[in-house]
Amino acid sequence: MNKLLHVASPCFSTSRLPTSPLRVLTSVAIFVFAAIALAHEGHRPLPTRGMEVNIETGSMVLTKAARETLDVLTVEAVPQPLRHSLHAYGSIVAPWDHHAVIASPLTGRIVDLEVSPGESVRAGQVLATMESPELEQLVLELRAAQVDLSLSMKLVENITHASLTGAIPGARLVEAQTKLEQDRVAVELASAKWQALQLPPAMLAAILRAPEQNHRQLLELRSPIGGVVTHADLSIGKVVDPKEHLFEILDLNTVWLKIQVLEKDLAGVAIGQHVELRLTADAHEVFAGTVDIVDSFLDPDTHLGTVWATLSNPDGSRAKLLPGMSGSVRLDLSSSGEPLVIPLQSVIRDGAERFVLVEQEQTDVASTYQKQPLVLGKRSGDLIEVRGGDLYPGDRVVTRGSHELGSFFAKGVLLVSPESARDIGLKTQSASMNIIAETITIDGVVDVPPTHRSIASAQLGGAIQAILVDRGEKVRQGQVLAEIASQTFQNLQLELLQAHLNFSMQLTIVGNLRSASDAIAKRQLWEAESQLNQFSSRRDIIFQQLRTSGITDQQIDELLATKKLIPTLPVRAPIDGVIVGFDKFLGHVVRPDEPLFEVHDLSHAWVQGFISERDFPRVRIGQQVRMRFVTSPEEIILGTIARSGESISNDDRTLSVWIELQDMPAFQLQHNMLARIHIETGANSDSLAIPLQAVVREGMRSYVFVESEDMVFERRFVVTGKSNDLQVAVIDGIRPGELIAIGGALQLQAGYAALK
Repeated sequence: MNKLLHVASPCFSTSRLPTSPLRVLTSVAIFVFAAIALAHEGHRPLPTRGMEVNIETGSMVLTKAARETLDVLTVEAVPQPLRHSLHAYGSIVAPWDHHAVIASPLTGRIVDLEVSPGESVRAGQVLATMESPELEQLVLELRAAQVDLSLSMKLVENITHASLTGAIPGARLVEAQTKLEQDRVAVELASAKWQALQLPPAMLAAILRAPEQNHRQLLELRSPIGGVVTHADLSIGKVVDPKEHLFEILDLNTVWLKIQVLEKDLAGVAIGQHVELRLTADAHEVFAGTVDIVDSFLDPDTHLGTVWATLSNPDGSRAKLLPGMSGSVRLDLSSSGEPLVIPLQSVIRDGAERFVLVEQEQTDVASTYQKQPLVLGKRSGDLIEVRGGDLYPGDRVVTRGSHELGSFFAKGVLLVSPESARDIGLKTQSASMNIIAETITIDGVVDVPPTHRSIASAQLGGAIQAILVDRGEKVRQGQVLAEIASQTFQNLQLELLQAHLNFSMQLTIVGNLRSASDAIAKRQLWEAESQLNQFSSRRDIIFQQLRTSGITDQQIDELLATKKLIPTLPVRAPIDGVIVGFDKFLGHVVRPDEPLFEVHDLSHAWVQGFISERDFPRVRIGQQVRMRFVTSPEEIILGTIARSGESISNDDRTLSVWIELQDMPAFQLQHNMLARIHIETGANSDSLAIPLQAVVREGMRSYVFVESEDMVFERRFVVTGKSNDLQVAVIDGIRPGELIAIGGALQLQAGYAALK
């Protein structure tokens, strides 16, 4: 039989809303009026007291007058994006390839300056002009080598004709051919050096075409990128050397936003999420972008992760985003799609249950409402997501007046509906006798093994000319990450060319001597063959040096065939992995031993644990462990102790052990991630045990929620005993076989507090 609630009371002023069920009870009796007579055939009569509530079916009928007195307001449930935000600190950084410094390849003196600090320049624009004694010396070498080559060619031509007639000895022809090869080598080496300095090819052709003319060559310094000159501490007449940075250029059309995110929040950050920056210098203007990169590396000191976004400065105006600026960043962690959302004000709590009142019908006479339990999701501001329940787009839910009306459905007991069970993640389990293993708990940190962690550096010193990878990019072993302009590299190639040309020349000489064996002494042939072996050995040594520096055999073969130097030295990835560290820019001068890129193969990772000296005897290789990471504390990852440091640290008196993971977690591991490690070291006797998460604490007292009939839960005081990271022994308070809430216990505690 339905339980009907009829409410009657004197009239009250509508200037203020009722604030409690009592005021509702004293506010609606005025509505005993002639509306009752409006009932007609086929319709049940309206309630005679202004309101009718059926607790069993969850329905409510409210007359128009009662509705207006309570000032009931409904809104429509609609699908829309639900914004969930994370706030962090951010700073502006110039992109690697948008920041360049310029130095001279040769020592020289400034004769003309074309730009000043603060001036905008184009890529390839001349910044300054220099005169260089080294350049003048190279021009002289080219002219002299070309003149000697022309003369040697004429002499060989004349001696060849004379040798055929027997007018001169064959030895004279061999000597002339030897001198011709030497002069040709000199011209080719000088030309290769010219190309290595990236000097104008047209001027080289002019010198070789007319070496007798005096060619004065000035060295031009050009900008590698377009941007603004931020540094140019120069003056006309100043003498500079190749190690000195002469100009600094910044391209501020686009900048990077470097966002520092707490380790516990990293799991919610993903590429493509919207970000907004408010600068400390001007908090009123908002700069928007999207997440480009989530770095795979945590700072070892702060344990902050780095997230990158790209922002743009407005075209045609003064740049507002400058490297070094900082501010507050809001990351939009909203999930994709448009979930069904309702105002948070419409949600009514009754213990652990959450429901809304849905308007079924509204007429000029009365309105009908239905109680609807819901499964709710994320909250954003004054909106909340609906994940389950019989609520659909277009349904109207009560907002103003919801809590006053909802109080008529209060049960006064901790009853959980199926929807509420899903909402709070309710799970139950029978209390049973079990063995609680003894455990020790230690701290740990993710450690990428040395075999899967590598540093990429230049094998020879020089300046960075090109950066070919981005932040967090996946790379393959042998992939070129950057290119270095290196004078040492150019000299090594010149040495190889010289050794190769000398070898080729000597091979020709030996061939000529062998063919003229009757006209020369045997000793002269032996000496030539010995020198041929020396040239061959020298060529092989330099060949190997170039291989070691990162040059392939194919590139070396092309160098020897075309006699054109490779312009830059490649920096290659030593292993497969992702880029996790780089802080240089174009033009930055690096040493051969200076690390440039750090590459991690994150498909292989250990967890390094730190065992205290007193717990050391209880730990052994091969033990199973359970791990929980700060990034995802609910997920348990199993592992095995595989290695030990075999020594106690003098600093913190701990022993390092390395744990191999049995399965990779659902989230991406990152170097330096923090973990809590639980190691089972023994077993106790059987005891009544329940999962640790079933226990809620209030002060010094412990409670569990025991399920009785019809999903009603009783909060019960328990006395607990030994425990580990999974279970706790119960000494008193529950009996074996009773159903205990092991999931959603904290939400049941909140519902219990609401009932009190």
